[in-house]
Amino acid sequence: MKTLGELLDFTVTDEFKNLEVNGISDDSRTVNSGNMFIAVSGNAADGKTYINDAISKGAKFTVEESENGSVNVELKDDVVKICVPNIRMELAHIASKFFESKFSDVVAVTGTNGKSSTVDIIRQIWNFAGRNAGSIGTLGIITKSEHKKLSGNLTSPGAIELHKILHDLCSRGVDSVAMEASSHGIEQHRLDNVKFSVCAFTNLTQDHLDYHKTMENYWLAKSKLFSDLADADSRFVVNADSEYSSEIYEIADRRKIKCINYGYNANDVKILSVEARDTYQQVEALFFGRKIGFKLPLQGTFQIYNSLCAATSCYLTGVEQGTILKALENMSPISGRLELVSSYNGANIYIDYAHTPDALKNAILSLRNHTRNKLVVLFGCGGNRDMQKREIMGKIASEFADKTIVTDDNPRNEVPSEIRKMILAGCPDALEIEGRENAIKSAIDNLQEGDTLLIAGKGHEDYQLINGEKIHFSDKEVILNKVGL
Repeated sequence: MKTLGELLDFTVTDEFKNLEVNGISDDSRTVNSGNMFIAVSGNAADGKTYINDAISKGAKFTVEESENGSVNVELKDDVVKICVPNIRMELAHIASKFFESKFSDVVAVTGTNGKSSTVDIIRQIWNFAGRNAGSIGTLGIITKSEHKKLSGNLTSPGAIELHKILHDLCSRGVDSVAMEASSHGIEQHRLDNVKFSVCAFTNLTQDHLDYHKTMENYWLAKSKLFSDLADADSRFVVNADSEYSSEIYEIADRRKIKCINYGYNANDVKILSVEARDTYQQVEALFFGRKIGFKLPLQGTFQIYNSLCAATSCYLTGVEQGTILKALENMSPISGRLELVSSYNGANIYIDYAHTPDALKNAILSLRNHTRNKLVVLFGCGGNRDMQKREIMGKIASEFADKTIVTDDNPRNEVPSEIRKMILAGCPDALEIEGRENAIKSAIDNLQEGDTLLIAGKGHEDYQLINGEKIHFSDKEVILNKVGL
């Protein structure tokens, strides 16, 4: 229970400031008596159209975006009507006040690829160091004791859900949290009012252009984590090998915020050499001037980047270097991230979440070092999403894999054959198989000793979105059923 004066981002008169709010919601279907309803406009509907529904269910406070950018609070028919200039910013402020939390450290990781792996590795390092840590993102909410899915399968949950999650984790003794920061989440103010110890950047490659339209807009959304959301006490961790690193250096310099970089071209955490072995990668690096070496039990050069991003972030939050190295060598597999699921006929079968051109290329090249015969890649592209990347991904598969199978991913409301056709424009020699399950089974049937099969696009996901329906489907389950495990 909070008072109205405690929740709002501006001062209200004595008439209103001590009124009690017993709950908040941006979904009129969940409103109860005495609640506050925040009318947020989304892609599908205008939240204002649901105000009367919320009031009929007992809402005593409504918040909406004003037409002229002004602030106004008035009592109308026993309901306190509040108008604000920016409804999403106000929503985040209200949520952070209603669901208060405090942690030793919160690390936010943004970038096109690597966010899920990096936050998972950060959580694992913290827990290895004796902290009670959690992570939030595409893989769900993970702590030492549980693993829950996020509602709506969002990388960055809505502001109310996020602050409620943080409040719950805090109340259960979690002291450190690593979380993914998606471009949508940043731009839509879902992550506002979270105090970040470290803000980390992995990379930026083509994705989400259906939403952002241009790469410049996409970058500007990501950059707000550093220019707007980070406070003066935050530290930045940046991939020095990304072309966007200089932009973050400039933001850090302008804001006088400490910025640490990692990668082959880094000054702070510099990769010296990498040797791929059967079950691990031997990594040599300079860690703040000191030469270190460790065996990383994760495949792929991209996981070295993710691990060093995580290691640097943890180091900045007070974890000792020796503890970090031991944690990296004892790392558990990350669900759906170049995950070895099974073997069949002497061939290895991997699943990976790669659904962007850069991620697909990295996954294929990472497995090349572990393939004695043919490297087969099977993938599709999501419907109602960035169409520009489909042909590009087809070209990448054609160039870097020995055999390509094009099938379906999450077609959503598009015709699956039309999506496949756009991919095949980039890989005309690929095998086209309708239906993801049929494609996976066929690919496995044709594996020979020494082959590697990479099934890309869905990774950990256990569903498909087809014609508005969410249908249970798991690449991993299909593989295990097929090979008889």
